[in-house]
This record gives sequence, C-alpha cells and structure tokens, in this order.
Amino acid sequence: MTRLLSIVLALLLCGCASRAPGPGPGAFQFGLIGDQQYNAYQEKQFPHLLAAMNREPLAFVVHVGDFKAGSNAPCTDALFEKRFQELNQSAHPLIFTPGDNDWVDCRRPTNGAMDPLERLNKLREVFFREPNSLGRSQIRLTSQAETFKGDSLLSRYRENTMWIQAGVVFATLNIQGSNDNVGFDRANDTEQLERTRANLAWLKTAMDRAHAADIIGLAIFLQANPGFEEAPATVAKSAYVAFLREFERAAVAFGKPILFAHGDTHQYRVDQTYKSPLSGRPIENVTRVEGYGSPSVNWVRITIDSNNRQRPFVIQSGNFTAVP
Repeated sequence: MTRLLSIVLALLLCGCASRAPGPGPGAFQFGLIGDQQYNAYQEKQFPHLLAAMNREPLAFVVHVGDFKAGSNAPCTDALFEKRFQELNQSAHPLIFTPGDNDWVDCRRPTNGAMDPLERLNKLREVFFREPNSLGRSQIRLTSQAETFKGDSLLSRYRENTMWIQAGVVFATLNIQGSNDNVGFDRANDTEQLERTRANLAWLKTAMDRAHAADIIGLAIFLQANPGFEEAPATVAKSAYVAFLREFERAAVAFGKPILFAHGDTHQYRVDQTYKSPLSGRPIENVTRVEGYGSPSVNWVRITIDSNNRQRPFVIQSGNFTAVP
C-alpha cells in the first residue's frame, strides 16, 4: 500500500497523472488554436500554451489566424517574422491560416494604416515560403498554388493547403472576419470576389478527394465565424453567402462526417450538429467547433476515431492552466 501511494505521488509531482490519455488504436489527436497574443499577458502565456501542447501526443496543430490584436497592433514586417519564429517552436507540425487581424485590419490607423493587400502578400512571403507546415517537425502540404499552377488566379493562393491523415482530408481556406474584407473600396471588393472563387475551387478539390473510398471524412479550417450566432436575415447581407451556400450543398451531397472549425468570435463552442447560418436548418453530418480566443488562453483537443465512421470527431478543451 505504501509503495502504491509513493507511485501515485510521483506521478502527480511529474504531472503525468494530469495529462489526457493518448488516442487508442485507430485514433489520433490534434490541437486547435487561434485569436491569441492580443496583449502583454497573452504574449507571456503563449510560450507556455505552446509548451503544454508540445507535451501532448498530437499529430499536428492548426492555428486559425489572428496572431495579434485587431487594433493598436501595427502589422510590421518585424512582427510577422517574430510570429513566424514563435509558431515554429511547436514540436508538432503547425498549419497556419491567416486571420483578419493579420492583414484585413492592418488598414486601421492604430495598426499603421497599411495596405491590406500588400500585407496579405507579405504574409505569404513569410509564412508560406514552402508548401510545408511550420513547427520543429514538419509535414508536406498540398497548396492551391501548386495544384492550380497553370491558373493565373487560383495559383495565387498558396495559403490554402490540404493534407491527409489516417483517412481524413484536412483543408484550410482563407475566409476572413471583418465581413471577409468587403465594403472598403473597389480594389478590396475585387480581391474578395477573386478569393471567394479560389476558396470555392479549393473546397471542391478537397471534397472531390474526400469522396474516395479510403477517406472517412473531411475537416475544414477558416478564420471567420460566418454568422452562426447571427439572424439569417443578417447573414444574407454578408459576404459569406456564396461560400455557405456551396459548402452546405456539397456537405449534404457528401454525406460523410465533416468538421467545420473556425475562430474569430473568441468563444469555445461545439455544435455536434451544424446549424446553417443561412436558414437555421441542421446538417447532421457536420460538426462545428469554434476555438478559444482572447481573453481566454487555451486550446482545443480534437480526437479523430476512425473506428467510429458516423461521428469520428471527439472535441474537448485542452484545459491549459495559466502560468503565474
């Protein structure tokens, strides 16, 4: 009995007993983060958050954008390089898709009154130099740029990426908060129309691959909350209509499980049955998850169990505890 108590005490002291168990046979886990590092406190906590995930048995981590605040946070080259170095401290492969704070909102005077389109191109130069993940351990990604290298429009979007793990297709889409960069001027409205065309082409590419017999499901990642908590009449006036219509049509036709993961509104939420922002109708094969965001410092653990082909996505808080 004394020896048993000693073993338990040793486990508690090393922190081993507090860790979530690793995935069982036929399952794997990944982490979801985003909307972090908005102030000095979150800057201090972020390395600890990353270190906590580094200790977990994760296949990879997905960052759904917004690595800075939307105001009073200039979008400088130096900050972009700093964030690039910080995200590369992930022990696991880390896949990043940009958020509106990272380029759309750079036009704000408190962010330096910078050109959003120029900033988006700079993000591509810094974070998407090669079609690989970030992190100390990297995985090869398929980018939209290489897939559509013969298309002068679609080949611009190297930030849209895809990879496959244990029978699941994963894809990122550059869809932004701040109404997806609409309503500022003609150049940015044109940018949004072209990016929507690219996103729809990439969604179709991911869906086509996921229809294969060896694939059990699909997961997509974007920054924007396209209106889940808004009234359908409000969403109908937004820039997200074309994407939502096509996604929902394709999801119903697809039939297999889909994970719809996003950030933007900073509230950890899980809808085991997706409810359409356009109409409120449920789509049974889609699960929606929104990750934590400022002021919360935390991450989401997502387990994919390939043995459960009807509901393979198990979603839990990462339960990060802030460091004093």
